Amino acid sequence: MGAVHGCHMKYVGLGAFFAYSTYLVTSESVALPDSLTSIFDSYSPLDFKTALTYWLVYAAALNLLIGLCFKLRIGQSFLMKNRTDGTIPLISYIIFHPFYIPTHLYTYIHTVIGKSHNVPVANEVLSDYWVGGRYGSELSVPLWSVTVDLTCEFQESCIKNTVKYVSSPVWDGTPPSVDEVERCAVAIRDGWSGSSQNKSSASNSGPVMVHCAHGRGRSCMIACAGLVKSGRAGTWEEAFEVVKKGRHVCKLNKGMRDRLTEWTKKYGQ
Repeated sequence: MGAVHGCHMKYVGLGAFFAYSTYLVTSESVALPDSLTSIFDSYSPLDFKTALTYWLVYAAALNLLIGLCFKLRIGQSFLMKNRTDGTIPLISYIIFHPFYIPTHLYTYIHTVIGKSHNVPVANEVLSDYWVGGRYGSELSVPLWSVTVDLTCEFQESCIKNTVKYVSSPVWDGTPPSVDEVERCAVAIRDGWSGSSQNKSSASNSGPVMVHCAHGRGRSCMIACAGLVKSGRAGTWEEAFEVVKKGRHVCKLNKGMRDRLTEWTKKYGQ
């Protein structure tokens, strides 16, 4: 639960930041720029201070709510991501922009810093088997046989060059359900050129991308299940060593390890 704890605390921290900012504005501890206030007041029925206060209260409440959802592992669907094509509607961005803006900014900066430390957007951990983050479209792979997307907070960037798209949207650090793990693993087995199982559709197989936001936790978990289902590892523990060797930043929190163990018991891997 450590990674989940860290993820939910990030949004609790954001909520606290916005709440403290509300206090600073309402107590007049900070001076609002006169020029901006004047321009805003000339076009809005609300004065700038009141409007800013309302927005800060909303941003604080939203991020605290999302932090709670992270903790309870619920509510992924309210972002309205389309599981067929990986798109997120404009209305979602409008309603939840105090969540999206810091999330997207953090992920972008995290990815840039990762690249500077030799952590690419994705790694080919075995031939045609890629594990990484949400910027997979930067890779020079012309066509993915399967793309498995574990994010609920990002639109799919590889949808235009993917034959089969599989979406299992979960919060950062949160494992999908046992049945969702199986669904993703089967898609990988059936679409990956390196699978030693179910090769009746070998002519349609090719490279596979398994990704989350940063390519560290959620994607690692499903990549492990995919290797086992494809006959390239005997256990998820063995699969983890393969994935970890290919992408050294990969890790599994306790919830993910427990879920993989549950999946093994239910589906007899």
